[in-house]
Amino acid sequence: MSKTCLLITERFEPTADCILAELRRRNIPCLRWNLDQFPVAATLTYRASSESFDAEMIIDGRRLSLQSVGSIWCRGFRPSGFAAGLKDEDLKFANDEAQRSMDALLTLADVLWANHPHCHVRANAKAAQLYVARQVGMDIPPTVITNHPQEARNFIARADGSVVYKAHSQTLNLEPGQALYTGVVSEKSLQQLDLIQTSPGIFQSYVPKAYEVRATVVGDRIFAVRIDSQSHPESQIDWRRRPFDVDRPIELPADVEARTHALMRAFGLNYGAFDFIVTPDGRHVFLEVNPAGQYLWIEAATKLPITAALVDMLGRPCDA
Repeated sequence: MSKTCLLITERFEPTADCILAELRRRNIPCLRWNLDQFPVAATLTYRASSESFDAEMIIDGRRLSLQSVGSIWCRGFRPSGFAAGLKDEDLKFANDEAQRSMDALLTLADVLWANHPHCHVRANAKAAQLYVARQVGMDIPPTVITNHPQEARNFIARADGSVVYKAHSQTLNLEPGQALYTGVVSEKSLQQLDLIQTSPGIFQSYVPKAYEVRATVVGDRIFAVRIDSQSHPESQIDWRRRPFDVDRPIELPADVEARTHALMRAFGLNYGAFDFIVTPDGRHVFLEVNPAGQYLWIEAATKLPITAALVDMLGRPCDA
């Protein structure tokens, strides 16, 4: 019997829109659970006894038993569909109760996740990424991650060349002028280093660039593209200032590809978006992996079939 692909997401999340459309085109059973519906507009019920255990969701009038789920595309795991007008203490209580109800799914849903929230949390920590990247043999930049201003000053003073600062959390979905981009540490910013005591920062030796690579990994497939960040002064330090200047699809060297898969396995990821610097002498230097990185802009620019690959992966357990 066919199983269902469950999409746990938000109402206006475009990646889920595209995956849902492709699942439906292939007639793969699917159900979208927008977390701004839960708990007020969607239900989650567990029935337990010594004889049996079952979990059931009712979403948009459709009933789905957990036993019927084959795969989960997970873009978030925090409920946000609460009644308006709740007092702060009531909202906190309702949120805690709804979250704990959802958290049971992390143990009960023994299915293919992309990605399991526990794996996402582990892989989303920058220091953990660098630790694992080094273990699997990737080239990484000298880095200090700290909330100790003197540690940062010492690192900058010893660095062989410029040092860049970056935040732990990065996003392109901010108001114009509000995005926090990677930047070279200047004399002026050195005077503000005490601010990291309340907001730990990432300090990295600047790596010379020939170009950059974004590699989107879906299961055992890698879709890599070249980003000519050095062709525009605006994007030379941080290509996200011109995020849609994708040059063309490329192939990763075999050793980099193997290490990329090894890092994915180490974190238990089925999906991830990797960023590499390619130096003038051809080294691929690992910067980060985003376990929930966007890919639609790459697909639009290059026609790489990333959505189709995701549905291949998510649909496989549903056809079993």
